[in-house]
Amino acid sequence: MYRLKQHIIHFILAILLAVLAVANAAAQIAIQECDTMTFSVSSRPNIPETHFVWGIYNASPSPTDVLDPATTLDPALYFVDGQYAGSTVEVTGLAPGEYYVRIHVWDEVSCTDNVEMYVMEVLESNLDMAFSADSVCIGDPTNVYIRFTGRGPYTVTYTIGDAVTPSVFNLNGDVVGPEITIPIIEALPEGETTFWVISVDDGCKAYEYPESERPSTGIVIFPKPAQQPIYIKEEN
Repeated sequence: MYRLKQHIIHFILAILLAVLAVANAAAQIAIQECDTMTFSVSSRPNIPETHFVWGIYNASPSPTDVLDPATTLDPALYFVDGQYAGSTVEVTGLAPGEYYVRIHVWDEVSCTDNVEMYVMEVLESNLDMAFSADSVCIGDPTNVYIRFTGRGPYTVTYTIGDAVTPSVFNLNGDVVGPEITIPIIEALPEGETTFWVISVDDGCKAYEYPESERPSTGIVIFPKPAQQPIYIKEEN
């Protein structure tokens, strides 16, 4: 699983509430599926860490806390290491959809009890790729190129023509919008041979393609030029 570089959300907790209540949504946060979001409160440095308590709720007419033990959701996944208390927490692993992020802070010395809630949208991760291939004469080396618009790493499983055994290409590292070059080692016949993608894993999830829907590109192999006599044009 790849992770988003830390995004710091500073909450200004300045509203004294006589009755503990949820504030109206003050901002909307959008993250990609599989990213990790870091939430941090910097405005109350003197409040003990145990007095910051975070919650995440499903956005619905009757919001459900994802930390509710009666649900099947895992708090150790959504709050990294299950650490949902403290001035800084990390959130990851939420399914695509809208959520409410709630922060409750109380100060026994100043006798304050504050709550704010933010809307967080988790965007579904989609794979976008474009293909091209060299067209060469038979016997010459050729490559297939795949351009991704997302963030890697990428593992591509592919096959060529009617080959039964697939091959694997790995692009390691947190790379944004890369173009990978896959050298075609086997000798291809004249004409067009199809390069098929069977699956792609981008570190967030695996995209498996059924045989009838596999992305593909054609690799065109030309015959060697026939030998022809060379004529020298005489000037008049």
